[in-house]
Amino acid sequence: MTRIGSQGYAAAYAYAGATNTQTGTAAQQQAKAAEAARTGASSVSVTLSAEAQAALAAKTDGRDLGAVVSDARKSLDALLSAAKATSALKDGKATIDVSGLDRRALYAIASNQGGSFPIEEQVVASLQLQSGQNAALAGPAADARVTGDYAGLYKAALTRHEGAGTEEKATLKWQNEKAALVEGLRQATAKPGTAPTGIADDPVAAYVKQNGGVVSNPRSRDIDDVVADVRVALDRQYSLATGEGMATGPDAGKIDFTRFDDRSLSAIALNKGGQFSEHEAKEAAGEIRSRNREGVSSYWKAAQQSGDGSAFGRTLVSQYVSMSSEEREAVGWTPALYEKMVATQNLSAKLSSMFGPDGSIKTGMSLLDYL
Repeated sequence: MTRIGSQGYAAAYAYAGATNTQTGTAAQQQAKAAEAARTGASSVSVTLSAEAQAALAAKTDGRDLGAVVSDARKSLDALLSAAKATSALKDGKATIDVSGLDRRALYAIASNQGGSFPIEEQVVASLQLQSGQNAALAGPAADARVTGDYAGLYKAALTRHEGAGTEEKATLKWQNEKAALVEGLRQATAKPGTAPTGIADDPVAAYVKQNGGVVSNPRSRDIDDVVADVRVALDRQYSLATGEGMATGPDAGKIDFTRFDDRSLSAIALNKGGQFSEHEAKEAAGEIRSRNREGVSSYWKAAQQSGDGSAFGRTLVSQYVSMSSEEREAVGWTPALYEKMVATQNLSAKLSSMFGPDGSIKTGMSLLDYL
């Protein structure tokens, strides 16, 4: 947190210029009294949130893109050297902590500005950007679940969104998400207590879907604890679905697996702890695989719309790295598949770098230079 006191810069300069440096002198006391009278309350302070600080930093960052890329490259090299690592990822896990990099640097890395960053670094930066958004929304989302204050959640998301740098703000993705957040805030304000719906490209809706399931904190908990929670949640749903006055027939007692997060579904599909029936495991496996197909399809469409040929592969690798071991096993994403994705993405990036904006091969370059 940054604290900005109401004792302004003018008073600071007045004190610095005083001929008598001893505290408590008449001149300093007079200066303090005058500043207090001017501001009305010398003890009042303003606290800026981390997101507000980021937005302020983005507005005052006067570096050009070349300087941002150069600074980011130096920071990564220093981190890799300190970690004694040659790659930002090893066996699908990060070898370096990039949380200290500013958002503009992270975006430059994630989007491979200047072609300076390999896929492993792009993935680590992408996940850190997502982590930053998750951290910004966690508190407001928890409040929204309890109080129904979705307007506060959308305001927090907009503040986070505005903290982007000039390069990120120029993208169609950022602009679409900005429009979605504005519409979400409008709906939430018009109908307090009701979650906005029907909004394309809504990052808040995506966050709530991933993190607001019926099981508490599934990603951060031990898998045995997740299993216990899921079993309780299933039994509770059975009880509600088969109670007096509920529907009869083929839908009687049917469980809505769409309400469960991916890790919880994976625990059921893999029958962790032997707590689930064959029918439950089959239904959960079908749901998580359906989500996986839809996700891959949406990644492909987004890559096509963005015009970024490397976006699809980068997103797939990011998805693999962010998944728990249970989620990977449930959808069949193996370490061998991960290695193949990384190799294919790196080859794609090398081939793309051979060509200029007009599609012609760059002078002096040949395919052998990249293979």
